[in-house]
Amino acid sequence: MRESRGRGSLALRALLGLLLMASLAVGSRVALPVEEVEVVGNRQLSPGYVRQVTGLEVGSPWLWARPQQLQPLLQNPWVKAARLERPAPGRLRIVLEEREPIASLRLGPELYGLSADGVLLPGAPQRAPLLLGQGQAPLADLLLLVQTFPDAERIRFGVGGYQVEKGELRVWAKNVRELQDWAKASRIGPSAATNPLRPSGAERIYVYSWGVSARR
Repeated sequence: MRESRGRGSLALRALLGLLLMASLAVGSRVALPVEEVEVVGNRQLSPGYVRQVTGLEVGSPWLWARPQQLQPLLQNPWVKAARLERPAPGRLRIVLEEREPIASLRLGPELYGLSADGVLLPGAPQRAPLLLGQGQAPLADLLLLVQTFPDAERIRFGVGGYQVEKGELRVWAKNVRELQDWAKASRIGPSAATNPLRPSGAERIYVYSWGVSARR
């Protein structure tokens, strides 16, 4: 009989414990709702979009907000990093690090921004240099060329090689390394900051492994 009473007492305590936990869970949802969701670091994405994608909205449970809710943001190509902060009870802050385009890439009828880490950014405003070509874009090579020739207006790519353009000047080479070597040699002068795409008498320059051919 005493054993039966003991088992009954343990079962009752377990039930009361479950009821208490359930009450606390419900209370945490109601007693401390989110009063403010601040979004900082955003330039391309709107605060409303960020709140909707993460589900971190005013009125949601503050205690239940988790960094894992930021994962959908990281699927957006504009978002390089994101973190969740709790500056005060009832307040949340979502801190974004967005990518920035360093060039524009035209793929068929679509125009994308190209970030410094090689991510295509839809809807980015056009900025020089403009990358144009046929077939699959060699992003790694194009990034190297943008870094080498940041003042270029256009960079063309294709099966025959690469062409860097500014104004009337055209510089062509079979591969990126030859263009980099030519740019390095062209900077030798009175200033280390000499621009390899500065105006010159030649309008067309062909860079080969054996030397350079210049034409008007």
